[in-house]
Amino acid sequence: MSFDAVFREYDMREESVRKTLPNTPYAFVNGTLERTNSLLLRWLSVYREFAKGYSQELLTRTSYYVIRWLSSAGDIVEKKLREIFDAKMPLEAYILLKDFCTNIGYADINFVLAEGSYFEQSSVYSELSETLSSLSSPRSATASSRIQFILKEIQKKDIFIVYYERGQFNNVLCWPLLLHEVFHPIYDMENLHRLSKNCPPVSWLNEALIDLYITNFFGPAYAISLASYIQRFPSEVSISHPSFSSRIFIALRYLTKLQNESQLPAPISSQLSDVFLYLQNIWDKHRTINAKDVQDSVETIFDNTEEDIKRIIAEKKTTPFVDFLLETEKKRKKAFKSTDADFIEKETPSISDVVEYFRHGIPIAADPRILFNAFMSRAYQEMAIRPALNIFITESLKKWHIKNAWLKAQKSRL
Repeated sequence: MSFDAVFREYDMREESVRKTLPNTPYAFVNGTLERTNSLLLRWLSVYREFAKGYSQELLTRTSYYVIRWLSSAGDIVEKKLREIFDAKMPLEAYILLKDFCTNIGYADINFVLAEGSYFEQSSVYSELSETLSSLSSPRSATASSRIQFILKEIQKKDIFIVYYERGQFNNVLCWPLLLHEVFHPIYDMENLHRLSKNCPPVSWLNEALIDLYITNFFGPAYAISLASYIQRFPSEVSISHPSFSSRIFIALRYLTKLQNESQLPAPISSQLSDVFLYLQNIWDKHRTINAKDVQDSVETIFDNTEEDIKRIIAEKKTTPFVDFLLETEKKRKKAFKSTDADFIEKETPSISDVVEYFRHGIPIAADPRILFNAFMSRAYQEMAIRPALNIFITESLKKWHIKNAWLKAQKSRL
């Protein structure tokens, strides 16, 4: 029984991976894509070691499936390569996620965006391990040892894969949902499950706590993105699932609290009632299929953990959204009074500035939290996939990235 065809297949796939090199305008994106490329080559090496090990064995007819599986395993690597390197999501989504990770103290976390069926997260190591779950190791101790060595190497250099739903690549107002996915590994690193002490033991608690964290950090834009996505793609399976119903209800509880506290400056406070009614409408449509114990559980989780989550955000040398917005307004007023020659680069745009620039079609270097929260109203939600809004936000994120690079360069010169 010959494995020659299997090895030829691997040689062809290896050449494909080696030729697929990143060439983006952003150095940090190129770096993670190069690292991903290297891991995919090691992924292929694992399959190659399996094939080498099995090629030294006397396989029975019932073992023919091993050759068939290994001969098609190269397709798995090629598919993963294309999901990542041919992803249609604009590269500026990387800027949004990188800024978020930096803000919460994880600037060095490695992730790539990939096209998939859902918004979800995984990693190179976990996906490779899953493909091997039904395949026994070769009998050769040497082959098994080499396989384990490569797997440990991949695990050590692992990269998180953040998937977006392929049909949403041009829906720029769904991008905040990516924050939830990239936060999953951080949730584990931070052991945020420790906040569950006074929470009901529901299976979707981690989803609720992550949403509560992102909503408090990123603001109402995350809540409205979540609700509009669920509303746009209603699915009996997802809407009736406790994790989804809880996510809508958490967003609603957050907005209710913001309205009651009346801390937000104009114009965001005037938009808030529109957002609240939008979420309330979605919740009312699905209230009948959500058990009351889900609502009660969400309220308990919210009431018992929100202050702790705000404290954790503050400990990361950043601030919850409301505090951040108030600080931004203060910085903006101070900047206008400044006589500094570098005023334009140091200006801190507000929500109203972003909206005004958008009306004139001029991108603005605004913090992503300011940028996305400028488009909360229902009118903008209906523009989610229109080119004008997509171009404005992507170009604004570019300017934000360049502005930060300029400020960093200026500091290094001092």
